[in-house]
Amino acid sequence: MTLVIVGCCLVVAAVVPPRGRRSRSTAAVDTAMVISRRVDPLRGFGRWLTRSRRHRLLIGALPEFVDLVARGLRGGANLHVALAEAAEGEGPASRSIREVLARVAGGERLGEGVDRWAAGLDHPDALMVRAVLRLGESTGGALALPLERAAATLRERAALSDEIRALTAQARASSMVVALAPLGFLGMVTLVDPGSATVLFTTPLGMVCLVVGLGLDAVGIAWMSRIAAAVEQ
Repeated sequence: MTLVIVGCCLVVAAVVPPRGRRSRSTAAVDTAMVISRRVDPLRGFGRWLTRSRRHRLLIGALPEFVDLVARGLRGGANLHVALAEAAEGEGPASRSIREVLARVAGGERLGEGVDRWAAGLDHPDALMVRAVLRLGESTGGALALPLERAAATLRERAALSDEIRALTAQARASSMVVALAPLGFLGMVTLVDPGSATVLFTTPLGMVCLVVGLGLDAVGIAWMSRIAAAVEQ
């Protein structure tokens, strides 16, 4: 549907050229200038993707980090020392816990720092780790065995999540096709006929068609993503 709307707009643009006579090179320059002023949202999306990837890597590193903490506790260290030893690594989980320990060194209680850390991650795996650490911090009981069991549970969750993602790969690929096909078509037409693309970006009719098309594109992505997410849950 989005592709049809964008195509109709470009056909209208080709039949009704913009006012005044301009060469193809001038139209191409104008189109490039208009598009360049609209790349900030794309840059923001790129930053969001980067943060999302870092978040996944951190969650994936939690089982190994929890195992390191459990080993330190079995070696006779207290919880704070075990966390500090595990945080000496270079993994994403170790780096995030170093920030917690830095705040603890500044006067914050360990339990409050762990609460803040888990709330920032906003993931069930982080909440599980927080619950076990808070239990040990408040009761002073032996934590090595609960942490080892938590690490095993996190690994089982990760394996199940990977299996489900493999089964839903086709649905995610379909959503990407829905999102990228109209944009690819628009880019191709911009290269072939820059004047038509200029009308799409600079006239009221073109902007309306562009907004409607992108809106339908977003609806399609959200719909497919919701279906895939429902299966993964």
